Amino acid sequence: MAINIGQLSSKELFTIPNLITYFRILCVPAFVILMAFAGVKDNFTLLYVALGVFLLAAVSDLFDGWIARRFNMQSGVGMALDPVADKLMHIAILFCLSLCTGLTPLGKNLVNKVIIDGITVTNPWFVHYAFVIAICVKELVQMCIALYVIKKGASIKANWMGKVSSFTISVGVILAFFHQYVGYADWGILAWGIVMSYAAAFGYLKDVIIQVKRINSGEQEAATADSVREADQKTVREKKDGTYEGD
Repeated sequence: MAINIGQLSSKELFTIPNLITYFRILCVPAFVILMAFAGVKDNFTLLYVALGVFLLAAVSDLFDGWIARRFNMQSGVGMALDPVADKLMHIAILFCLSLCTGLTPLGKNLVNKVIIDGITVTNPWFVHYAFVIAICVKELVQMCIALYVIKKGASIKANWMGKVSSFTISVGVILAFFHQYVGYADWGILAWGIVMSYAAAFGYLKDVIIQVKRINSGEQEAATADSVREADQKTVREKKDGTYEGD
């Protein structure tokens, strides 16, 4: 018997797109372990193997969405967990690049090992801890809100600014692995991405509050697993025939 909570349904837990999403979530502890060993053992090879895990997770993110839409496997579970997987990876990466390298031999010895164009690197931090605090606060609060609105039956959809900010942060994160070669370009991109993510979060929160009020007043029906899937399939059809009017 399927268990339904808002837009989530237990019968949708093991679709192929959702299995790929679970794989992305499992990539997070794998990444953290590799980064921890890279920091403690002062090993740049492990650092870039960890980067490979992140890129593998990013590529798999492209496939789960395509498979879901191509074979009509959209689900409320996928729509809820997909952004959670992204947030967990972003938090893990920034945390590790800041703490696991900046406070370990890898970061400390970086200043003694890298000389570029006659200039010695003097900053052992791949990512400053301020970025970690900024994004952790935003992401953790938003994840808590997401769990709440799922239970209330609100419809969760990423806005365009959220998509752009996520992509921008990913670019900044990748560049941060090569901080000693790009100066502070990575930090600038990360800062801009985080600013956009806060703007997206406020827009998301505003939409959620409106939806919850309408659901409580009876003006809007609470989203279910079936209604979420049907709405997503309708969007795909409208985009194909050119009648889609959303963002």
